[in-house]
Amino acid sequence: MRRITLTRLTLMQFGYRPFFIFSALIFFLSCWYFYPFISDDSLISLRYAQRFIEGKGISWNDGHPVEGYSNLLWILGISFLGKFGIDLILSARILGILCSLVTIWSILNYFRKQNVRKEYVFLAITLLVTTPGFAVWAIGGLEQPLYVLLVTLVIIEVLHITNNKNLKRAYYLSFWLGLLSITRPDGFLFSIVTASFLLFINRHQKSNLLKIAVFTITIPLLFLLSQLLFRYIYYSELVPNTALVKVKISFHHIIRGIYYHVKAFFGTLLISSLGFYSLFVLVFKKKNLPGIFIFLLLISWTEYISLVGGDIFPAFRHYAVVLIFLVFSIVLGLPDIKIIDFKNKKVLIGSALLLVLNFTIQMRFPQNQDAISERWEFHGMQLGKELKQSFPNKTLIAVTAAGCIPYASQLPSIDMLGLNDYYIPRHPPANFGNGSLAHELGDADYTMKRNPDIVIFYTGTPISYGDFNITSQLKKNNTFTENYVEVNAKTRETEHYIYINKYGENAGIKMNNNELRIPGYLFSNKKDSSSSFYNNNGLVKNILPTIVYEVSLKNTSEKKWEIKETDHYKKEDFKTNIKYENDQIKISISSSHNTLLDFLVLKESN
Repeated sequence: MRRITLTRLTLMQFGYRPFFIFSALIFFLSCWYFYPFISDDSLISLRYAQRFIEGKGISWNDGHPVEGYSNLLWILGISFLGKFGIDLILSARILGILCSLVTIWSILNYFRKQNVRKEYVFLAITLLVTTPGFAVWAIGGLEQPLYVLLVTLVIIEVLHITNNKNLKRAYYLSFWLGLLSITRPDGFLFSIVTASFLLFINRHQKSNLLKIAVFTITIPLLFLLSQLLFRYIYYSELVPNTALVKVKISFHHIIRGIYYHVKAFFGTLLISSLGFYSLFVLVFKKKNLPGIFIFLLLISWTEYISLVGGDIFPAFRHYAVVLIFLVFSIVLGLPDIKIIDFKNKKVLIGSALLLVLNFTIQMRFPQNQDAISERWEFHGMQLGKELKQSFPNKTLIAVTAAGCIPYASQLPSIDMLGLNDYYIPRHPPANFGNGSLAHELGDADYTMKRNPDIVIFYTGTPISYGDFNITSQLKKNNTFTENYVEVNAKTRETEHYIYINKYGENAGIKMNNNELRIPGYLFSNKKDSSSSFYNNNGLVKNILPTIVYEVSLKNTSEKKWEIKETDHYKKEDFKTNIKYENDQIKISISSSHNTLLDFLVLKESN
């Protein structure tokens, strides 16, 4: 009996402040485990922030801007830190971690002041910080931590209003709801649910109805309308590109959305099963008003995510909002559930072992493991840096990975999947809504009309590996197959395939003063597709001995050409053969020894 008493006394003396430190430590360890995960879409947001800091507006390219983001407040927060010279990826991580810590602290601080046994609070928070998705998205670079924090603050204010039966703190509620509305376009959903709930439970107190309407609808709506006005003035649109690209309600997407929630439930089995059971007790057995409010939020959010098709990112990003609902459900519902007795030492030990087992299993879950294995964004950023150093700053690149490569290269870009492009989302394919979420769009004819200098699939893979709609189209597009050369370029760290336009203004062949200047990387041979590499002079070709390299050009004149000697090579370094057939010029070169070729110059022959 003495040992049990001491155990119980120790637990009861374990205060909120030490527990916050304890939970923060677990959270940081989890962040460290998944570091350096960063999502490609976060780098899209960072490109907007990057250009905003540089005075180019909240835009992705020069020219008429397009709203290819859905997290305005998040971008402004990152831009604020970036303005002080903080690296933007680091800024996103700082904001994410800070918002997550404030979320933990806000929940602990609220329940510290309530008549709730702290064991229940500690259990719920422990389940939260041992759920991998909470840490993954703290460092993942997107707005989820801010969104989760604001949802937490909204719930806390509604609990204050409901429990105290007054509206003294309603102005706080209106502010959090307003910020939610400009953090994500779906943030106003919480205003609608909150207003409906508070208006209903106060329906007999007519003096409160106007105040509730003002604080939960009018003020948040002013935030929303302010962003809508900005969108219309700045982007000349009422709907953001993100909605046009991602939102298509179809049977296929609904099934995907439902399956997303099923996977998320089993991927977070302990907190989800305990949270849903607690919520069931609160709503259907106890008719508890806070429980009913949380239930309404849960139903609204999960239905919305199901309608839009779930999500494609690791660690169940959108389920992080559900986790907050479950935390409050567990704390509020456990007192009415008799299956857990924290006064029993065996229950305490068993609970601790179960938490460790739960954490271990979750770390092994495939969607959480994806956050460890997904590192292609860094490969793409390395490619972007090489492009920035090797090509003029007006080089137009067309990409499917619209985050990492454009962010690191800072080059003008075409988002071939349409998120950051005006034309593509407004001309969807006939089967839109039946493919992979946010990756269904693409228009090869439009892309080729833009005449990009370089086309890149994923972070530098051959077109044969692509399974997007746009890759299927480009494989059949005559302009692409005739004008673009596959170049396999290497550095000490990376290897990637890019497709360079032979006639592109910034990366292709140039004609000046009756001379043709042909970049070396345009010469190719099927037996040696990997002999281009980056050095201090940019992208150069390593001509291997005895191998014949060729390039074909359109013959638009009657001119005849011959090799011209330059400071970079001597005429005798190459054996050259130039043929004129079928309206084309076919140029073949070979060398008797290894030669680095920056470019080959042809002059008009006499």
